[in-house]
Amino acid sequence: MPRIEGVTLAPNWTSAAGALEGILEFFDAALPRHAIMGLTGHAWHFCLATREGVTALPSGATDLDWDAMTARYALTGYLWSRFAGPATEEGREAAIAWATPHLDAGRPLIGWDFHLHEHAIIDGYDRARAGFLVQDILTEEVGPFVPWNAWPGLGHIELFAPIAPVEVDPAEAVASALETALLCFEGGDGPEDGRPRGTAGIEAWADALDGEGEVDRAGNAYTLVVLQAARADGAAFLADLAESIPPLAEPLVKAKTAIDEQVKALSPLITLFPFPTGGHGNVNVPGLRRAAAMALRRAAQHERTAAAHIREALTLFEE
Repeated sequence: MPRIEGVTLAPNWTSAAGALEGILEFFDAALPRHAIMGLTGHAWHFCLATREGVTALPSGATDLDWDAMTARYALTGYLWSRFAGPATEEGREAAIAWATPHLDAGRPLIGWDFHLHEHAIIDGYDRARAGFLVQDILTEEVGPFVPWNAWPGLGHIELFAPIAPVEVDPAEAVASALETALLCFEGGDGPEDGRPRGTAGIEAWADALDGEGEVDRAGNAYTLVVLQAARADGAAFLADLAESIPPLAEPLVKAKTAIDEQVKALSPLITLFPFPTGGHGNVNVPGLRRAAAMALRRAAQHERTAAAHIREALTLFEE
């Protein structure tokens, strides 16, 4: 089929939200990036990915509660359908059979794990060559084609299709978004797989840096930039809510200020462990690890402060 014209992946360290933003704009339903991040909960997610004694692997950024995302994405004003399954031959055949009618109908899709372990926009397919046509951050370098038999790389299929505009009750959207923020901070945004999540996950990251175990150099740097960018969008989202809902302005402004302070606490670590090199050997220097641990604990404390104010805002909202 010809590629769907006019849809573009939006820049975002959280690639799923970048794909979502691009598709909403394609359907003339555009929202600011920070609104998308705040409504969907992407602004508040954190998971410290660990495996076999290695901490801060890059997979934590996408290890969240994907079962919840169709409902969260609907808060942006568009109804979504989801396909999820294993990357078996049968699973791929079912996914392709599910995806191609949506593409034929002119609906670009959000998909996972094509050229790299990130989300992308699927804007077409080539049945003769047996593959999807995608937009991700590597498309300009390697082209859009991804063969079906090489997808996905990590053993799990994840697709989202936009179905139709949907009416959203503003009050329900605000309450849901704030509840999701608290759920994420409490570590409830993901499977019960033993990985540290939420604010406690940030503190576990500090503990790992204070110890002598291996911290993944590239993953550490990537996790930092994703977290800082997400929280910066979260602060902007809280500022918008405070301006739009005067009765909640006081606690929301306080929450926004706390998240701003969290972003500031993370800033030196972006320089210390720059993406993609991770600062080369910096992650193995004891003194630098201790300094990073202290900064992460400050960031976690600011997040706890923000959570308390968001909880206060929710209480006022429900009265």
